[in-house]
Amino acid sequence: MNTTAVILAGGKSSRMGENKALLPMKEKTNIAKIADELEKVTKQLLIVTNTPEDYRFLGYPMTTDQYPGLGPLAGIHAGLSSSGTEVSIAVACDMPFIHAGIAQEMLDAADGYDAVVPEIEGRLQPLFAVYKKSCLPVLTSCLDNHLLKVREFLAVITVKIMKEQDFRLYEEQPHLFSTSFFNMNMPEEYHQAKQLEEELGLLNKNERTIKE
Repeated sequence: MNTTAVILAGGKSSRMGENKALLPMKEKTNIAKIADELEKVTKQLLIVTNTPEDYRFLGYPMTTDQYPGLGPLAGIHAGLSSSGTEVSIAVACDMPFIHAGIAQEMLDAADGYDAVVPEIEGRLQPLFAVYKKSCLPVLTSCLDNHLLKVREFLAVITVKIMKEQDFRLYEEQPHLFSTSFFNMNMPEEYHQAKQLEEELGLLNKNERTIKE
């Protein structure tokens, strides 16, 4: 499926106190780590940002919000409007452990739907989800009328909700699955992310050793 990966990097990071997307992880910035994982699914990446000078080093196309200051729905709208494909996978810039396998499973389930959104532990995860251009008229209407809650938007499109048991990765690698939906908004969550990165590195190392 021809797909664009849209990284949403237009937030203010007010609770973090600094740009979440540019926080250093073990080997590279958070947004570069996310982009590397998304490139396993598609080579067509697009960054939604209102500060494009911050992300030129990545070398990806960029676009800005047409509705600045109106939150995640505005970012999804900007990404879908600028995407060159019918289908996009949208990812927030504060989710350092997204897994390409989850993205691919959502894309595989997208036929017949405007969107595919995970529901993990009873909570919708609309910022690691699949959206089609068919969502744009509803998104535009929501933004024009300042209806900014994601649930209000999802209520009027055809959406497939995928729960944990719908994902193969949940059965095969539950720890990797759960960390894929970790997001960091505050400094303590960033420190937690650094610890998780070490743990995941050890797990991957142990798995390689067992296979050898």
